[in-house]
Amino acid sequence: MNLRRSARHGVVLGIVLALALASATTSARAEATIDWMATVDEATAKVPGLRADRARAIAWLAVFNALNAIEPRYRSYPPAPPPWPAGAPRASADAAIAAAIYTALAVEPEADHALLARRQRETLAAVQSRIEREDGAILGRQAALMLLAARSGDRLEREEAPPRDAAVGVFVAPRDAKSPRSIQAMRLQPFGIRSVAALDPGPPPPVRSDAAVRENEAVRLLGGNKSSARSADQTAAALFWISSEAGDYSALVQRALAARKLAPLDVARVAALDAIVSIDSAIVGTAMKERYLRWRPETAIAGELASPRDAAWQPLVPAPPSPEYPSTGAISAGLLEVELPRLFGLDGAVAMTNGRTQQTRQWPSAAALADEFADSRIWAGAHFQSSIDAGRRIGRQLATEVLAEQLQPR
Repeated sequence: MNLRRSARHGVVLGIVLALALASATTSARAEATIDWMATVDEATAKVPGLRADRARAIAWLAVFNALNAIEPRYRSYPPAPPPWPAGAPRASADAAIAAAIYTALAVEPEADHALLARRQRETLAAVQSRIEREDGAILGRQAALMLLAARSGDRLEREEAPPRDAAVGVFVAPRDAKSPRSIQAMRLQPFGIRSVAALDPGPPPPVRSDAAVRENEAVRLLGGNKSSARSADQTAAALFWISSEAGDYSALVQRALAARKLAPLDVARVAALDAIVSIDSAIVGTAMKERYLRWRPETAIAGELASPRDAAWQPLVPAPPSPEYPSTGAISAGLLEVELPRLFGLDGAVAMTNGRTQQTRQWPSAAALADEFADSRIWAGAHFQSSIDAGRRIGRQLATEVLAEQLQPR
């Protein structure tokens, strides 16, 4: 499960009216920018995962570039429109946001085009100045079209992994898998990191090593559907995280942004950085899984090398039909450990609600949240400890690199 995939909560877009005081205008626009975060999630809910990640990245980078052209405070993400001419009438930020998002997402066949068109129309209608409205819309469209052209060579056709013969330690996709894995993500150029290879965690323990035997036994004891060693709270945590959706995360961070009362450009920057981290983690996770092709615990525990061998063992939650190493859930945990305090300002206690189960869990810090999120993959029976450790390192390193190098102050 990738926490950031497919969003699911309906929202109502607030219409921003022009106010006399500049401070009030800035506040209203910031709220509208946060509302557009939910709108983007809603509009891309039916877009397949990788395409949705890419579309959101382009949309929010376009918004960032457009607002940064109006008020140049950060290094833009190339290619980007030039700074707005000094002395010219100020382009509407609201119009730029709406036009950038609409233009970026209009090319996605499965996006909710009716929703996007209606909310763009409502936002533009609320801008009282015709000149500011038209200039803002032109700027937003320009920013989106420049990025779409720059990424026009992306390979987005679904590409299945080639079939493989069974071998000790090697993942083989189940014949009855309802959604065979796709390797298209590894064909994309990253949006923010310098190199996919630089995030390679190295191989997992050899299948015949003492380390592999130990972690195999740990999953057998803690991750089985009939485990007596797993605590009730560990079971609850495993089910919480395995069923969480991107909307749960979105609701958490949108509340955090609203509480911080950032300027529209700063909200757009946060959304763009988060989108970069999201798609780059999908690219890296897919590339590493396909490189190492490690079998899942269910296969290992039933295999001839297992000691004890347990052919009847089943995980608490069925594992996805993809290689085991590294854990993409643990990658997401590492991302959250860095992003929640550094990008969203959540440097204290954190609480999140699972929209499916309505279960709310709380943690004293982002690091504690990440600990539980990562460990839940063992409690669910989906991953080994080495996969958790490797994924967590990848997530932390990837998020740290993107936040340190992209969209920095001038």
